[in-house]
Amino acid sequence: MKIFAVLTFFWTIGLAMSEPPLKSGSNEKIIGGEDVSGVEYIWQVSLQRFGSHFCGGSLIAEGYVMSAAHCTVYQSGVTANMGSIEWKNPGQTISLSSFTAHPQYNDQTYDYDYSVATLASSATLNYNVGLIDLAEAGVEYPSGTLAIITGWGYIIRFPATIPDVLQVAYVVLISQQDCQAYWGSAIDITDRMQCVRGNGGASACMGDSGGPLAVVDSSTNSGYRLIGVASWASSTCSSAAPFAYAKISAVRSWIDSQISY
Repeated sequence: MKIFAVLTFFWTIGLAMSEPPLKSGSNEKIIGGEDVSGVEYIWQVSLQRFGSHFCGGSLIAEGYVMSAAHCTVYQSGVTANMGSIEWKNPGQTISLSSFTAHPQYNDQTYDYDYSVATLASSATLNYNVGLIDLAEAGVEYPSGTLAIITGWGYIIRFPATIPDVLQVAYVVLISQQDCQAYWGSAIDITDRMQCVRGNGGASACMGDSGGPLAVVDSSTNSGYRLIGVASWASSTCSSAAPFAYAKISAVRSWIDSQISY
């Protein structure tokens, strides 16, 4: 039985992808349970099909959304919904014209878990829809760096419960070596993976896939850098276990090749 799981769920079939049986009594808050208020994190996208959220994403250009490769299971009928902290009540809804996973994505190891969604029409940038700046190629953020995660994934693992309002929490980056030491032979921690630990009981969970891992950076237009996309976590979404984001700086050249600025 896998002790980790990708963080996608599919409301059309009511199951989480690669999800082991629920552990009785598990009641982990996925990202700390704190509602976003006001106009914050305006690059956050909800990827939906038939009006149901299944993955997160980040608006990185007016016509492009950064997400995870394992979110590309659907190639038709997908919309990018943005401009609201409530996924059921988006300010803008735009169809996807294509959804491209990284060509080296491995669905067994979750290495290269990146995708870029091309929108059928450009997003309208305004006070509640904006872009996030990407991490520069090759940049490594040191262990101990404080980062921000957001998403609409489970806030309670069992019984499975998702929020209406976007959730936010802080996490701490940890080294590849420390992450590998924790997981041992369960998974190979590659150079494309940025492991984190929850700060104050936080953890990503099913439904957070593809969502942002960001750091504050006052030198950018947005005031932030997107440094990762939500990839995998403990199957119980335990805040005691490191969880992983696909590292943006490792494939920045590939991301740029998918975008027409």
